Amino acid sequence: MSLHTLPDSSGTGDARALRARRRTIHGVSIGILMLDTGFQRLPGDIGHGATWPFPVQYGLMSGVTGPQVMAATSGDAKAAVPLIERFVEAAQQLVDLGVDGITTSCGFLVAFQQALAERCAVPVATSALLQIPSVATLLPKRQRVGILTARAASLTPLHLQAANAPTDLPVAGLREDSRFFRNNLDNAPTVDFDEQAADLLDCAERLLSAHPDTGAIVSECSNFAPYSALISERFGLPVFDIVTMVEWFQAGLRPRRF
Repeated sequence: MSLHTLPDSSGTGDARALRARRRTIHGVSIGILMLDTGFQRLPGDIGHGATWPFPVQYGLMSGVTGPQVMAATSGDAKAAVPLIERFVEAAQQLVDLGVDGITTSCGFLVAFQQALAERCAVPVATSALLQIPSVATLLPKRQRVGILTARAASLTPLHLQAANAPTDLPVAGLREDSRFFRNNLDNAPTVDFDEQAADLLDCAERLLSAHPDTGAIVSECSNFAPYSALISERFGLPVFDIVTMVEWFQAGLRPRRF
């Protein structure tokens, strides 16, 4: 008998029936909750459909912006509670459509990881920062994981605690007068890849110059993924981002059949 046709040892019949549910859409495992933005998203960005080698389903968090999320995830419970409710509701809408897992387009939402995971009907991976513990195990003890973020002042120990990461990791953010930062803040309808790449490479150089014990980089911001290859090539380090996170996540939700 082939392993592909082995009966379910649990006695409950075909194991696939355990996951059977009514779906409006089929064949889409990842649902992505997008913040309400207007800036151009390039291939490699979580919000560009061509980034993904598998289908994804997008959901728009209407009226929810990056600055709003940064404020609500910094420890302000009064601001966080209604926003968490919004995300739970939006996640359920994607689940009702048929997705098997939920992610988001902002790494700062790691602060809501536990709350969303507890209340969503499918697994949740809010942020690229969730990779930090696994990446750390790949490195010798003399090295640490470094973090690139959209805004260093907004990345607090609460975010790192939510990712089960040490709170003293090296962090560098975009310069707030950089074109990359302003493009996102001002919702620029067109952006220049090379210009933004220069801003992010500067950010990575500042991180590594200040913290030469950095052995790998994790990018908090989901807009940084188009530049991961450039960072890795320039500085000779592994770089992990929202794309590596979601591809790992999807591989578990829909394992390859061999």
